[in-house]
Amino acid sequence: MRRLLVVLIVVMGCTSWGADAKSAPKAKVAAAKKSLGAPTYLGPIARQLLKQRMARHGRDMMALVQSVLFLDRDTVQRLAGEIATEPRLTRPIAGGEDDLNASLPDRFFVLQDELRSRAQALLEVSKKGDDAAMASRLGELTQTCVACHSAYLEPAPPPSAP
Repeated sequence: MRRLLVVLIVVMGCTSWGADAKSAPKAKVAAAKKSLGAPTYLGPIARQLLKQRMARHGRDMMALVQSVLFLDRDTVQRLAGEIATEPRLTRPIAGGEDDLNASLPDRFFVLQDELRSRAQALLEVSKKGDDAAMASRLGELTQTCVACHSAYLEPAPPPSAP
């Protein structure tokens, strides 16, 4: 738990708390804009679709981290609620092998559901004013983000036939 808080403080730039991105040093802004790269298994349309969604998630997560650190429960509730209720990408359906969603690994959809439930859990503890639980739920939400980034870059290989 302490390690997570230390990492979050470093990520947020403890010397510039309360400062907006325009006043942050250029190196910090450049680091925050760094992207994951492009996986080779996805076509350009799928990558663009996910890039837009992930850019929004990135902005929301940075604001969410700051809001949890400053115990701004109203903003935590708003952001966690937005993440929990955002429209989800649908799983591929039978016969839809050419659909855009069919190119995404199944793990992506599992993690999308996990993101929703963990955002909802963060929303609930923030309403109760439980700061320690709020920090823990933020950590769990962040774990889901990292797992999803991993699935995006390197999907698990299909199970081998016995």
